[in-house]
Amino acid sequence: MTVSLAALVFVGLAIHRSFGDVQRQLVSPLFLIAILGCAVAYAVILQLVAIAWYRFLVLVDGPSLGLGRALAIFGRTQIYKYLPSNVMHMVGRFALARSAGTSNRALAVAQMGELSVIVLAAGGSGALLAWPIFQAAYARYGPGHPTLTVGLIAAGLLAIAFGMGLLFRFRMADIGGRALITSAEAFFLYALFFMGNGFLIVALVRAINDGGHIAELIGIGATAWLVGFVVPGAPGGLGVREAVLIMGLTAAGLPLPSATAVALGNRLVTVLGDCLVALAELVLRKGKSA
Repeated sequence: MTVSLAALVFVGLAIHRSFGDVQRQLVSPLFLIAILGCAVAYAVILQLVAIAWYRFLVLVDGPSLGLGRALAIFGRTQIYKYLPSNVMHMVGRFALARSAGTSNRALAVAQMGELSVIVLAAGGSGALLAWPIFQAAYARYGPGHPTLTVGLIAAGLLAIAFGMGLLFRFRMADIGGRALITSAEAFFLYALFFMGNGFLIVALVRAINDGGHIAELIGIGATAWLVGFVVPGAPGGLGVREAVLIMGLTAAGLPLPSATAVALGNRLVTVLGDCLVALAELVLRKGKSA
């Protein structure tokens, strides 16, 4: 909770220091069009994460749930992450899938598999593509600033803890060999998601500024997502993700107003994208029941 509050204060100060410029960039027609287009694209690439979750369910239970039903459950619960605690979407997904007949063992394996592999995919993408950027950001904002430091430490500990738990769970479920294949499939899907999410950040940057290399921007996006994911108490990574984006983008050479506008625009993209997925699921469900 302390880290989340510190991140919100950091973002608030960034907005305050360049409020006029940020406001002008946020209402720019090109930037608004980019936000809407990226929101639709985000709703599409989010299905990669849903498919990876489904693959972990299949690992234990087989295709009993069905891909369409799994995508519907994932889409309906995605907006729950904006409730306090940053885990309610996982709780809702567990409850709905369990009521649909999925076993507790499959859900436990899927949850642990998702948490461990997605952290590794995000961390690997960030380290591979933007390590020098975050070295510069760490030097600029220093160990005295808790958001980046605590977030990265938490990410590492979470990956180790869930990795060990995942191995234990797989051994208990007697699926060790197939688990490696499923984990590799999931890692590939998550990597594609972070690549796509990074290109959306590139699109937002290009709509208002010409700075930043594409690979670095993709890595910055993955790292911001990771830190927002592992820091507890921030619904949907609110504040934390924006703070890390601002740090990374300014370290990559973007002016503070542009970095702040992109961070806020990215938040709009993800919220709108999650709402689009939930709305599509609702429309399909109503159509089937009519």
